[in-house]
Amino acid sequence: MKKALLLASLLSASLPAFAGRPLATDDAGTVGDKQCQFEVWRERSKETSSGVAAPACGLGEFELGAEFDRTKLPDEQTKTAQGVALKWAPEMLKFGPVGFGAKLWTGRARVNPAGEDEKGGWQPVENGALALASWDIGAGFTAHANLGSVRDRIEHQNVRLANLALSYAPHERVLLFAEAQNVQRAGTTQSTGLRLWAIPEKLGIDLTASRVAGVSNSNSFGVGFGWYGILGD
Repeated sequence: MKKALLLASLLSASLPAFAGRPLATDDAGTVGDKQCQFEVWRERSKETSSGVAAPACGLGEFELGAEFDRTKLPDEQTKTAQGVALKWAPEMLKFGPVGFGAKLWTGRARVNPAGEDEKGGWQPVENGALALASWDIGAGFTAHANLGSVRDRIEHQNVRLANLALSYAPHERVLLFAEAQNVQRAGTTQSTGLRLWAIPEKLGIDLTASRVAGVSNSNSFGVGFGWYGILGD
């Protein structure tokens, strides 16, 4: 009973969308047919630190991705999470500079209370769906929007999600962005950051900073990298 309550309080407050980095807002595109990518990052705030690995591969107009997350929580507790996602972004849903897509995902997690060596059992945490839209504005600017819902399987309730991001590429090796992610009953996370391409479109290094609007001491900072076209031509 104690572990069930711990899971309910700690896991239902954070509902990921399995988006590619550096943006947490997803784009209406895939990694490409028979192409693969690998992204990894670390994020730290005043009370938590986490590491995430996220591989993904494309097949036709679909992209299959996974996410593995390990987070150190307050009082030395540890949360481990796993998830899989399927994204669909077909050419028929592209209208000039605007494209549309959809994503489905499911995730599970477990929490180890401090001082307990035995790993807690895995529990299903969420199922989610997002509608995706991307707009190539021109002059290096691109906008992305997500709208969807998550089924919180701990609290047995549906939670609405809405994300909006704007990115700007002043140079082929630099991407700047700002975004806002709203989770119903959990507030809005505001983020800014940049990607530096060590090898354009192949190997990128990310730096991000985030905060939850209206919540003191909620600042977090992240660093990561992405490797693209691993198995492609």
